Amino acid sequence: MFYSHRHHNGFSLIEVMIAVLVLAIGILAVSKLQTSLIRSGSNAQHNSVAANLIHKKADDLHRFVHISSSNTWTSAITSPNSIAYEHILDNRGGLIGPNAIAIGNINYDLSWSVKDYYFSGENTQASTTPSGSPYPDYKEAHIVAEWDSAGSLNNVVSFDTVIFAYSPSLTALTGNSATTGGDGPLKPSRADEVNRPISIGVNGSSQGSTTSQIELSKKGDSTLVKFETITFTTSFTTKQEEFFTLACNCKNGTDNSSQIYGVTTWDNTLSKIKDITSETNFDISNTNVDNSGGEDQASECFICCRDAEDVSDTTFKTCRMKRVDGFLRLFSPWKLIGYNLVPESYFKDGIDGLSGMTTTQQESNKATYSNYVTSLVRSVLEATNSASDLELYTTVDTSFITDTASFVNIISGTTIDHTGFTQGNHERQIQALGIYLDYPPDGIYTTQIISGTTITYTATNIPLDRISFVETDRSTSAGWVPDKNFGNSGATTIGDITFDLDYTDNHDDVDNSCNSSNVTGRHFVTNDALETDCETDFSRGVFHPLGSAGSTSTIASEIFSGNDGIVDRKINSVTTVGISIELSIN
Repeated sequence: MFYSHRHHNGFSLIEVMIAVLVLAIGILAVSKLQTSLIRSGSNAQHNSVAANLIHKKADDLHRFVHISSSNTWTSAITSPNSIAYEHILDNRGGLIGPNAIAIGNINYDLSWSVKDYYFSGENTQASTTPSGSPYPDYKEAHIVAEWDSAGSLNNVVSFDTVIFAYSPSLTALTGNSATTGGDGPLKPSRADEVNRPISIGVNGSSQGSTTSQIELSKKGDSTLVKFETITFTTSFTTKQEEFFTLACNCKNGTDNSSQIYGVTTWDNTLSKIKDITSETNFDISNTNVDNSGGEDQASECFICCRDAEDVSDTTFKTCRMKRVDGFLRLFSPWKLIGYNLVPESYFKDGIDGLSGMTTTQQESNKATYSNYVTSLVRSVLEATNSASDLELYTTVDTSFITDTASFVNIISGTTIDHTGFTQGNHERQIQALGIYLDYPPDGIYTTQIISGTTITYTATNIPLDRISFVETDRSTSAGWVPDKNFGNSGATTIGDITFDLDYTDNHDDVDNSCNSSNVTGRHFVTNDALETDCETDFSRGVFHPLGSAGSTSTIASEIFSGNDGIVDRKINSVTTVGISIELSIN
């Protein structure tokens, strides 16, 4: 007989207990993790609420309406009765008080401390020591939010902010005559880049072109003139502007009836002029750049051809352009109001053999010219009552030479004649200086309250930082005569002593001053075409006294009175303005 034994497999009680223990530990860990996640989420929410509350308070402190106020700050004030810069102190200022603020089931305690900072004169380093100013230049606020909640390890969030003083008159809520400020970061002064600073009499400000002469280039049929102006004090550059003037050859393309132009306007809130863009509407057909002449024209011609009005008797267009918020925009044509020839030595000391010039006399001459420019700007403003009046204004002033007694300085009994030259190679640059004016935008002649006194502005007293005008050296973009003009063989001398009706011919395309070894016998002023290489050695308007001693030479310069001021291109019969100066040779 056979017996069969069956074995039954299973879990022992010990194994089951171990499994239950492991499961219990896992559940406990998950439970603890879930609790930790809930607590972390709660803490993150509390931190976010506290940070948001702090930023609201920072914005609240920045939104003051007055510099000072007769009202006493309380935590229950209402806008705009007592929101003042002077009220921003420890746990004071703004509309949000330092009391406990209940959000949800948590109370947040908001507090802040404030430290005052002052600038001392032109020193850019701030100090906590009062400088005698009626109020601090800026305040640094340290804002803190604290709260209590179960299980939180760090119940504090803090933030620092800087609050600069600025004139409430720069906001829509006016009614206070506090001092100005707060135009944002200022760049270091670039005064040393300006040869002829024009004083505009506002907080010691001056303005001028940053290069002694404009940049001029020619690509294909196009000609480009470029220069930069800045407004500055001894410490800071407060404004810089970049100008372009183009002559471009355009051809028929897709018609354009909507254009974007730059416009100078008056911002009554900021109490300053500024450039904005505006849409215009006129029909244009020559909207494409015509590069059929060979080399591609300047890239800026794309905008000039697309948006500038067609010219009736030519495919060429001239465009005045300026950067607005980084983009080139077309502006209304230049308006020339002054054009003068001035020997460069008049503005410099100890150059070109005029060793008797001193820095003091140099600065005096610059001041004389500055007064002339600002007086001219005011006189034209007074003679015109609107932008249309200025457009029809045809007088171009050329009187500076008579105002300065033919540029003669007397220093310690020594006479220095800037129009006098030594025979031979004693050349000197003659500058052709143009002054251009834009008519002020509407609203600029508004009244202003300064130290309790109401001032009504007119052309004679308006601060010149409200007026858009430009003074720049046009020597390289002007026609000059007489010029020493040799034929191609170098054997025949042809004296150009008058302006030709064809403006292009006033910029000779031959050797003349480029080959100075062949130039003998007659005084001349350089006037070379852009295509030549003369610019590497000579500049337009350099006078060369090569004739006999004791003689005189009358040289003249001519420039367009309209938009362009461009070399080698006369467009739509634009009128020209010429002026001459007599030079003596010793």
